[in-house]
Amino acid sequence: MNLLWVGLGGAAGVLLRALANTLIQSSFPFSTLIVNLLGSFLLGLLSTAPLKINRGVRLGMTTGMIGSFTTLSAVSAELFSFLQGEQYWFAIIYFLISLAGGFLFAYSGMKVGQKAGGDL
Repeated sequence: MNLLWVGLGGAAGVLLRALANTLIQSSFPFSTLIVNLLGSFLLGLLSTAPLKINRGVRLGMTTGMIGSFTTLSAVSAELFSFLQGEQYWFAIIYFLISLAGGFLFAYSGMKVGQKAGGDL
């Protein structure tokens, strides 16, 4: 049953990712950046908040939905594209925001989840 929840969450995450890519179009990969920062926050939140839901639903939300919503492979491909285009400053900025920002957003989500107690 857990696999079913992960699959359903994964389908939702893919659709949300496609929607983000459609709504956020730019020469700079803001869509990937926003999706990954938001996903980092949500994963931090959902992994620490004492949610009153069963394990399958939690796995569907974290491994399934957030796992398919966010992507390291897109970050890697976009960094490579910046490097190929000799846009070194964009590559450095994008890398630092993705890595440090992802960490800070995950940490913030965890803190919010811990403070939420049993209210979620």
